[in-house]
Parts: sequence; structure tokens; C-alpha cells
Amino acid sequence: MALSLIFKNSARTQVLSKLPANLLKVKPVNTRVFSQLLNNANTTKGSLVSVVSKNVIAKRVMSGDHSKLWPIEKGVAIALLGVVPATFLMPNVILDDVFAVMVVMHAHWGFEACAVDYIRPIIFGAAIPKISLGIIYVISALTLGGLIYYNHHSAGIGKTIRRIWELEPKQTAKN
Repeated sequence: MALSLIFKNSARTQVLSKLPANLLKVKPVNTRVFSQLLNNANTTKGSLVSVVSKNVIAKRVMSGDHSKLWPIEKGVAIALLGVVPATFLMPNVILDDVFAVMVVMHAHWGFEACAVDYIRPIIFGAAIPKISLGIIYVISALTLGGLIYYNHHSAGIGKTIRRIWELEPKQTAKN
């Protein structure tokens, strides 16, 4: 995947290198003048001011420090390599609960990343991305609650998978 991104973006970098150097310099913007320009300008469709104002409004404000979440996500993914076989080889309530929590967290982070990446406010508006994230949180909470309930009030995940593996396929009668 990284190689395809390098090939895809190589054409862009070649075009940028052929531009005159003074075009690539970024000049500081006086925000007061810029905001007055946005407020006072006639924002007709297709004008530069309307395009810039839409882009400024559409940018999402990032809150929180997400750099600590990435190592946690990777740690959970690596820990699942040991928890999954342990749950099925030595089924007990503690391993079943750890398995349930880790699998739901891992799936939740994946679905949340997909929703954030593909259900963007600039495309769908402000409400639909929030609704989709809310649905993902509700589904994750219900899934975790159901698995924990199943572990404590029924056979548990590990024993259930063992029972499924023990089932023999039906033998058909041959004439």
C-alpha cells in the first residue's frame, strides 16, 4: 500500500518541483483583513472568497491528544494474538471477559476510524457523522454487554467455540 501511495504522489511532487520557487513560499495572512474580506465580500457562487470561506468553515477542529491511542490500539491487537488461543484452549470466565473486552475495543476502533474517514461533515453535513458515531458507540456497548452477560449467565465464549469444534458433520446414508 505504501508503494502505491509513493507512485501515486510522485507525479504531484514532480509538478511541484518544476514550479518557480517564489510560488511555493507561504506568506503570513493578516487574519483581521481576511475576516473582513470574508464578511464584506459578495460571495457569489464560484468566487475565490466563497470557496475559501467554505473550506475554512468545513475544517474540523481536532480536540484531544490522539497520539497516545495509537500505541494502545496496537498493543491490544498484539495482545489478541495470545488472548484468542488462550480463550479457546483454557476457557474460563476471566479469559472470556478479557477476550470480549479486547475484541469489542478492537472492532470499535476500526469501525470508528472508518466512520470518521468516510462519513465526513464536508460531504454529509454536521449531523450524519455524529449520528453514525453515536450508532457505533451504542452497538459497541450493546455488544460488550451481551458478551459479558453471555459469559456470566451461560456457557461463555471459550466453551461455546469448543462445543462448535467438537460437532461432527452429519454422515449421510449411502446406498
